[in-house]
Amino acid sequence: MANSLNKAVGYYQHMAKSMTANDDTQTYLRSAITAAQISLEQHLRGYDSFDALAFTRLAAGPWDFTGLRESESHVEGSQAAQDVVALTLLGMGLPRQPLTGKNSGQPNPAEALRLAADIVTAARTLALFRGQRANQPLGILAGEFMGYELSVRGRQYESIAQEVNTELLGHPTVSSVLSNVLGFTLNDVRAVREASTALMNDRLFGARDRLGEASKAGVPADPESFRRDINLMMNECRLFGAVSAADVADRSGVDESTVRAILDFLSTTRPVETDINPVLRFVDGELPAPWGCIADSDEYLLLNGFLSEDELRRNVERGLISAAAEKKGGAAKLWPKYDKRRAVYSESKAAELLSKLLHGDRPLWEGQKYIGPVDTRDTPSLGREADRTAVETDKYESDILFLVDGVALCVEVKAASITEKSRSGNPQRLAKDLQKTLKEGNEQADRLTRLISTNGGVWNVEGEWLDLSSASEIHSIVVMLDDMGPLSLSMNVLANEGIIESDEVPWIVSMHDLTVISRTVDHPAQFLEYLRRRRSRRLATMVDGVDELDMFMWFLTGGMYFDPDPHEIAKHMPVESPVKGSEVRRYEAQPRVRLGTLTDALDAWFYWQEALSRTEAAKPCRREQPWVEQYLSASEAAKTSGWLRFGADLVALSERAQGNIGKNLKEVRRAARDGGIERSLTTHGVSLYGSWLLTVCVAPKDASTHHLAEYMDDKHYQTHSDRAMLLLYQPDGTLIGTRYLGTPQERTADRDQAIEITPLTDLKMTFTQLPPSARRSTVRLRGGRGKKKRK
Repeated sequence: MANSLNKAVGYYQHMAKSMTANDDTQTYLRSAITAAQISLEQHLRGYDSFDALAFTRLAAGPWDFTGLRESESHVEGSQAAQDVVALTLLGMGLPRQPLTGKNSGQPNPAEALRLAADIVTAARTLALFRGQRANQPLGILAGEFMGYELSVRGRQYESIAQEVNTELLGHPTVSSVLSNVLGFTLNDVRAVREASTALMNDRLFGARDRLGEASKAGVPADPESFRRDINLMMNECRLFGAVSAADVADRSGVDESTVRAILDFLSTTRPVETDINPVLRFVDGELPAPWGCIADSDEYLLLNGFLSEDELRRNVERGLISAAAEKKGGAAKLWPKYDKRRAVYSESKAAELLSKLLHGDRPLWEGQKYIGPVDTRDTPSLGREADRTAVETDKYESDILFLVDGVALCVEVKAASITEKSRSGNPQRLAKDLQKTLKEGNEQADRLTRLISTNGGVWNVEGEWLDLSSASEIHSIVVMLDDMGPLSLSMNVLANEGIIESDEVPWIVSMHDLTVISRTVDHPAQFLEYLRRRRSRRLATMVDGVDELDMFMWFLTGGMYFDPDPHEIAKHMPVESPVKGSEVRRYEAQPRVRLGTLTDALDAWFYWQEALSRTEAAKPCRREQPWVEQYLSASEAAKTSGWLRFGADLVALSERAQGNIGKNLKEVRRAARDGGIERSLTTHGVSLYGSWLLTVCVAPKDASTHHLAEYMDDKHYQTHSDRAMLLLYQPDGTLIGTRYLGTPQERTADRDQAIEITPLTDLKMTFTQLPPSARRSTVRLRGGRGKKKRK
């Protein structure tokens, strides 16, 4: 992050020095873009477009992801910069030269990419300034989103994008739609990609290997072949970088007309003279779409990212929408079939992934219709014993509801895509898209959340009461099929501008990121603790970033924690604990966080799994103290009461607090070995999700433990705890039993008197200070490789 900030500061300092007092920022940036564009055109002039692009791709790569770190990446080496070089050549009319077999040379790729990077950086900066100056509620966010779209490529892991495409685009219903409207299927596209890249690799690496063998021999066995290979690799690089439909058809076994339909669909051709220059269109947020290759006659030059899985669905949807608008091949009638299948798939996929995160627990329902109030203020009037006829109601549908160990997850799934206008920085269109997706999804989830928390259940449309009173903790989640970029990390802006109107913010997550998290999290309790912190209003106001997975990796490495409001914590304390001014000042003085790239370790693990890297990498994980790991593994295997909710309470503890309890547990175990009675320790915790009590008891083989339940009940009542857990160990450290109380006990005068005379430690002695924080220190907030020391 420091490196990124230093680059940004350096860029803005250069702007400030270069601008005059009369310069407008946007005018200056456009002038800078024009100057870089002219220089880039001069640098590329005189060369064959296909040769220059193939050579630039060879020089820039990456061909191998070993050692690749996003945190150390530069714009000059980005796919976005390569895209700008291609757009510049298109703007020049896509100049071509005849094949001669002679040394024609190449433009310096480093200089070309440097100038292209200047354009990308200036365009991204211009997008931010345009957003800030737009007199629209979501102007700033629209500018950030546009800047993200301009500069970020390859935003999904290949294996996950491939999985989603197979399950959605490969479904028989969708395959039929694609075949009828576009003339090809997912299998056809993949066959064409594999054949095209195989042809390119055979030519390129075949030449490389032959040159290597000739160099070893000292004298080329065939000088003419040696000259041709040198020419292919260094000069007329179209010989390896471009393919023909016939060659691909022969290699793939796909009919040539289908191959041509795919390549034509994904290709860009030489623009007409009256068209707006492609570089200027890029600056205004309009990258040619679909985008993957450049066509000229019967040659198709493969660009970096050709037919990439993470752009495939968006490209297919663009084609379907365009065909429907033009009323081609019955596309207008077939689009609803695709749209319906997309929605069904997205809901089932989200349920599958959340079930995995919850250790196999299935949803309580999917697609449940229920009765809800038109005005949420009437929510209390829809209780089990209430007169429902007194309020105006309507029928609503809940996509997914999980109810696991006292935790309810109200999940809404949105499969609709963010439109191209939103991605190009249009604030009005972005507001409209978010109204249809995030706002609607949040309102649906929040409506059900209110009914459960207020009434302990809902009425279904048949007039039956659905009892959900076991839910002590409720979370709302909105899952988006589309990649959301910085939108999902902009909850404060969305709340201020009325997109999110609920008191609690939902967790907004893309299907891709949810899949990554489901493959990475070791324990459901860790997922619940991540969800608790992720939905915090405090976090929404304190953190800026562009990637959900950076946030997730921050959590895995021990961060993503802000001290809670001491006034809120004091509410959960059973004794009066005046809030100190120093505590308030410390809470208010917490600095904002700008997340940099923290996914290097995650990237390395995925690259190894996907065979993109030769270096084996371990799966990133959040490490708990051994006794916590023991409890989490044992409780989730047996699904004992409290396994999820209390497990998250333990995960929330700081490493120091976990360590102190573990140290005390060892001391209690030693004491229990020396006597015939049980030994125990009791501790407590307070968070924004209530207070909890933990009693750890070690009992020798013949020791009586019958009284422990009564002691636990008394202590639970005395401390006003929302929940309590008893862990029973043998002296050797084996966890042999648990007992959990998941709800507060009802307060009565008789019980108060009984507790007064019970020999329990006085409350004031128990609660002499606030419980330990959950902060875990990390060395840095950027994605370094390897383990990070946590204090």
